[in-house]
Amino acid sequence: MQNSQSTIENDPTSAGVHEATCPFESESGHFCHAAVMTVFMSSHQKKTYCWTDNYSRCPMFVAKILRGR
Repeated sequence: MQNSQSTIENDPTSAGVHEATCPFESESGHFCHAAVMTVFMSSHQKKTYCWTDNYSRCPMFVAKILRGR
């Protein structure tokens, strides 16, 4: 089940529900803010991870979570 981001933001009971896009995606959509260094995201990576609720499978996202900062 996929909820829109606006639905999740307005519903305080949806704490465990993933957003539809990655929270570390940049405004321009070209770089990943989860990476320590500047990393350019390919269109394949953006379609597979950034713009879907599968972002938790992204290596950059997992590394960011494991670093804890």
